Amino acid sequence: MLVTAAAQTNKGRVRANNEDAVGSVEPTDPTARERKGCLFAVADGLGGMNAGEVASATAVQTVLDEYYAPSNHHRVEPALRHAVHLANLRIHDLAQKNVEQRGMGTTLTALALAGATAYVAHVGDSRLYRLRRGQLAQLTQDHSEVAELIRMRVVKPEMAAQHPARNVLTRTVGHNLMLRPDFAREPVLPGDTFLLCTDGVWSEVQDEELASLLTDNAPEDACRWILELCLERECGDNISAAVIQVADVDHAAQEQHHRQTFLGNIMGRLR
Repeated sequence: MLVTAAAQTNKGRVRANNEDAVGSVEPTDPTARERKGCLFAVADGLGGMNAGEVASATAVQTVLDEYYAPSNHHRVEPALRHAVHLANLRIHDLAQKNVEQRGMGTTLTALALAGATAYVAHVGDSRLYRLRRGQLAQLTQDHSEVAELIRMRVVKPEMAAQHPARNVLTRTVGHNLMLRPDFAREPVLPGDTFLLCTDGVWSEVQDEELASLLTDNAPEDACRWILELCLERECGDNISAAVIQVADVDHAAQEQHHRQTFLGNIMGRLR
């Protein structure tokens, strides 16, 4: 898969420090790139002071390191699952050993692009979007109390920004030994653009604006414009964005995916 990517992070206008973390690995080794593809991650730390910084940085670095570790699985999905669960254990262990970091946690959203497929791991309320043919789609679901209330139709989506539970998360990395991440896979087409971002971005910038900024802009420019718009609006949170544009995919993998999808549809009709 041929991709162009960029990422930026900023503490914003209000916060004293930046508890967000972003990272990526685009292997130069052909074997590693063919087997595991490229990996991108964003995290938003919780816990205040330095604890949030530690949690988010640990989550991102652990996932990047462990995903490509020789001791990890050779297949993408189990490798990503293992890396995310190990990040959770490491953060939980750090919090138990240091009283100043007790209770720290983080969101984590990771995107692996391999063959002709996007593999997603997600915990919390950072987000992954995909822009395809001008249409922006959110590929992750927020793990927050207000998001759960919206899914239950107790709260209307337009009321979410004002709801008192809008920042209360129901799942985070590091708070508990048992973690329930969301894992998903999506087919990738040439021309797709992916955006990973923390809530400092999506709470300030509407979907239509994000789609416009991602269209016809190189990843580095798109990231810069997104952050500048958040800063212009006096965002009260840290802001981070990673933009990945897909120029081409593994056509053999793409054809195999189409065949599997076709056969799966046929089998489904026969059942």
